[in-house]
Amino acid sequence: VLLVGSKISAGKLEDILGTIRDTRKPFYVAVGRFYLSPYPPEALDKAKKVYSPAVLPGMEAGVVALYQKCVHLGCRVPWCKSSQWFECPCHGSQYNRVGEKQGGPAPRGLDRFVLEVSGGNIIVDTGNLVIGPPIGTNTTGQSPEGAPCV
Repeated sequence: VLLVGSKISAGKLEDILGTIRDTRKPFYVAVGRFYLSPYPPEALDKAKKVYSPAVLPGMEAGVVALYQKCVHLGCRVPWCKSSQWFECPCHGSQYNRVGEKQGGPAPRGLDRFVLEVSGGNIIVDTGNLVIGPPIGTNTTGQSPEGAPCV
């Protein structure tokens, strides 16, 4: 059952960030078709200049909710463990860990959902989609960390 358009409790922020650290990959929530990826606190000043106020509270809490769909033609974008980027197998669009476009034909970064942290739990509102950041956005400066998957 797909729950797009509803508020989804993804779990405890602390546990999810721990899992991401241990596995070196974003936390995937299949029921909402999104990834939770860590947002580095040192990049917040840059983020505040680029991102919608709707998504900043999640970033300030240390996490972004990225819609799995490539903004180019809608393929599901998997995580590439070697590069530590999201890489679309359909046409090669590449996005850094926080969903900012780094290569390929995509017209912008990955779209994202508004989230809140309440009582230590991450609540993602899949009915509140925010268009991804414009081409050229790179708030974290993350380079690929290994070979690409695509």
